[in-house]
Amino acid sequence: SVLVSRLFARIFKLIKFEEYLKQHKVDDALGSVKVSDVITKIVKYYVLLIFVQAAVSFVELGTITLYLSTLLAYVPVLIGGLLIVLASVVLGEYVKESITELNAKSDSVKLAARAVKLVVVCVGIIMGLATAGFNTTLVTGIFLTLVQAMAFGVALAFAIAFGFGGQEEAKNMIQTTRKSFKF
Repeated sequence: SVLVSRLFARIFKLIKFEEYLKQHKVDDALGSVKVSDVITKIVKYYVLLIFVQAAVSFVELGTITLYLSTLLAYVPVLIGGLLIVLASVVLGEYVKESITELNAKSDSVKLAARAVKLVVVCVGIIMGLATAGFNTTLVTGIFLTLVQAMAFGVALAFAIAFGFGGQEEAKNMIQTTRKSFKF
């Protein structure tokens, strides 16, 4: 498993995976942990688990062999869920950086960028849990309700702001329209 993980680490270095992430400003998506290190560790422990299962099967330890076979059948599904979450974190960071580049000085743009990243990561976590076989109906319902509440709140804030701030403009538009129809 160590050899396979080293092979993956060399492949990541050869294709300059971390440099690519750094170019797109998502190298810090997982904090100080490198994305390639996470993937390499997942591969390492999966290969190790395969060898442990083969060794236990060779020794013929009955129940333990059956348990490890069942666990080994579930691990790829779990890895798929983890990779979905990992991809959503990287994608969320990319979207956040892209939005922040629009106007890096504005606090509201930074807040919107963080909110979008949060939504992308939450969707990724829900998808990862669903992929891993967990029932996400309740979590999905709660998440959708929260997103709808935030959207309605933003819409209401805009409506109130335009309602109070745009009264003069609306009055002028109505007067212009009345004059054109000669009421």
